[in-house]
Amino acid sequence: MHFLGIDIGKSNHKASLIDESGKPVFKGFSFSNTMEGGESLLARLSEKGVACAGLEVGLEATGHYWLSVYSFLLEKGCKLHVINPIQTDGWRKGTEIRKRKTDAIDATLIAELVRYGDFIEARLPDEATLSLKHLTRFRSYLVDSVSDLKRKVICVLDQVFPEYQRIFSGVFGATSKELLLQFSSPSELETMSADTLA
Repeated sequence: MHFLGIDIGKSNHKASLIDESGKPVFKGFSFSNTMEGGESLLARLSEKGVACAGLEVGLEATGHYWLSVYSFLLEKGCKLHVINPIQTDGWRKGTEIRKRKTDAIDATLIAELVRYGDFIEARLPDEATLSLKHLTRFRSYLVDSVSDLKRKVICVLDQVFPEYQRIFSGVFGATSKELLLQFSSPSELETMSADTLA
């Protein structure tokens, strides 16, 4: 049995492989977050005589960057363990006396944690639930962004046209927005006749 630890990055990941006694087979192998990168990892494992069938892989649930490598290795038949970064941080504090932190060290540390087996796996939702989760978070982000932009518009409007909010019950209504598109200051609006305005 072999244990592979993968330190997840945005564009590149680092992988370290140890055997069942904890002896390093390779450390800090860098591979890109692409299909070609995944294939290069499998080629490196093959060079060392390691197949997915006799391999346990540990990786952290870091943002969304782990999803592609997880899917790739799962499809290849590897046994995967997704670990919360808080657990690996706790393991690091208990084992790393010098408090060193590099991607290669982290990958080895994850491999050792999987070999030791003292961790709780992150709960992984099914694909539909995960998609809904991402969609809901994105919607919340958009709502917050719109609210923030509206506050900024009102801030500018209060400086240029302080009386404006008393004229309209909804500054962002269709009539109000059209009026602001045509007249950007009180002086421009003041010269317009009531008939033209209507």
